[in-house]
Amino acid sequence: MAVLTLVSEGLGLSLLIAGLIAGLVLEGLIVCKSKFRPYLGQILVPSSLIAFSLLFYAITFSFPKEKAGPSVIPHLWIFWTLVLSGAVLWRVFRGVGKPDPESGRIGFLLLVIILLAGYYFAFEFFGYFLSSFIFLVILMHLLSYPNKWVIYSVAAGWVIFCYVVFYRLLHIQLPLGYLGNYF
Repeated sequence: MAVLTLVSEGLGLSLLIAGLIAGLVLEGLIVCKSKFRPYLGQILVPSSLIAFSLLFYAITFSFPKEKAGPSVIPHLWIFWTLVLSGAVLWRVFRGVGKPDPESGRIGFLLLVIILLAGYYFAFEFFGYFLSSFIFLVILMHLLSYPNKWVIYSVAAGWVIFCYVVFYRLLHIQLPLGYLGNYF
């Protein structure tokens, strides 16, 4: 536990990030030279999720220590991310599954990454609820979902679900942004 506390902030966290990035790059190089080359994406994506999960797990050790404190929900997400990513890797290394498809719309992928970054930074200004609604609507429009009524219903339903379950029932303080002053 002392090691996890050490890497939960400051220089230890920076070293952990550098180590995880180096590990992923090394893994990518090894996979490119192996018989698993056709499965590179199916190996690197879950491996990246595992690396992010380990990073976020380390960060939770800097959270306040409480019985049902702020680290409970992240630990739940981290656990299931590790389990499901491990299952994907297990399938790849057992030889079950199809090789990666040929690369497609890289520009679209970059657009979605930029949209995700904007979503993250919009929390401070618009808060979680409004940012989530806008993010979901834009993303579903970009994915060309045909039924506009469903787009807005899903986005509104997600925001209402998060508000009721996380904000009201579990009392998890989601960022309200500048709009929080009015509620």
